[in-house]
Amino acid sequence: MPERRKSPRYPVTMPVYFPQFEEWGYTDNVSMDGCYVVADLPVADGFVTDIYIELPVIGAIAMKGYVQHHHGPEPGMGLQFIQVRFEKNQSYYYNLYARFIKILPRFEEIRGIYLDMVQAGELKLLSLPKKSKKIG
Repeated sequence: MPERRKSPRYPVTMPVYFPQFEEWGYTDNVSMDGCYVVADLPVADGFVTDIYIELPVIGAIAMKGYVQHHHGPEPGMGLQFIQVRFEKNQSYYYNLYARFIKILPRFEEIRGIYLDMVQAGELKLLSLPKKSKKIG
């Protein structure tokens, strides 16, 4: 199947919250146009929802997402971000999000350097153990 996305996706995990459902989830990947969120919500394709995303270092931002699809490695949904013209703060939040997305290629470059050093035997690939209980 040919790639239909307009912008690259980055494998970034960030906490998300759906205020109208009082439910938590997390991003599996993000792009300039949207994200895939792992969450089990009773919404159909085409549903528009509010979503709070916790950007690392920056803090939580509020976005609106249009549910594009429900399929992936875990229960979740692909969201396309939308802006409502009469809600001025949405443009501000989206601009913060866009600035965050624009720096992700630099993080990928740094990760590549790390993995090269692991491959060369200079470093050991580390990962944190899985959390035993939900925090937050």
